[in-house]
Amino acid sequence: MEQEIKTYLKNTWFNYKKKVGLEPYTYLYGNPIKVHVPIDIATEGLMIVGAYPTAHFHTLKGIDGKLVTKVPVEDHLYPFSNEMYFDGSGIDRVKSGKEIEEYFLKQLNISREKCWITDLVKVFLFKQGHIDRYNKLGYTNFKANRDEFLKLGEKSLMYLYQEIALANPKVIICLGAEVNAVIHNKSVNEATKLISKTPILKTVNGKEIPFFACPHPGILMRNDERSDKWRAILNETLIEVKKYL
Repeated sequence: MEQEIKTYLKNTWFNYKKKVGLEPYTYLYGNPIKVHVPIDIATEGLMIVGAYPTAHFHTLKGIDGKLVTKVPVEDHLYPFSNEMYFDGSGIDRVKSGKEIEEYFLKQLNISREKCWITDLVKVFLFKQGHIDRYNKLGYTNFKANRDEFLKLGEKSLMYLYQEIALANPKVIICLGAEVNAVIHNKSVNEATKLISKTPILKTVNGKEIPFFACPHPGILMRNDERSDKWRAILNETLIEVKKYL
């Protein structure tokens, strides 16, 4: 199995962008956008599926000499990482790893080293705000593609199911309505209603696996009534997840 996992990681690393129609695909300076293959690859346990990777964001000088903040310039290290870096104005941190740790792993009393952690779409996606920042820096050959997530997610399902076959998980947590929409072939509105403590049983490679639709960590981080609601739902969900681990 170790060799099969290594083969999958290599094939995905070299072929994913072409397969989903994103090649060539670079940041503003021409450095290629990395394919984020999973690094935490424990088998027969918990699998976590996020939406897509984030990036390192820097503060740069625009063509008018003014500072432009939060410019995506390079990849972080691995899915849901938590490394720190200097961004040109201060020390920043990739927050996704902390969010997974705080809201999921600690409550489940499990370390990330005992999980298979991945993203459905395996490359960073540009929002319109990122493109606006690039334009301020004089880079005008880029376009936003964040709104293509569902289409890219559908093209990425073949990779996710290969990972499920390799990971052979006891239970799968899927983060956010969009991820669940793609995996369960629903609209985003329909997938939002799936987010609950009730598992969705799916047969993958001849094995029935419980999938839990969970809130996106970004929603959990907010301090409003909506985030309180989703945190309460997540707490109930994780009690059920524990029963499978």
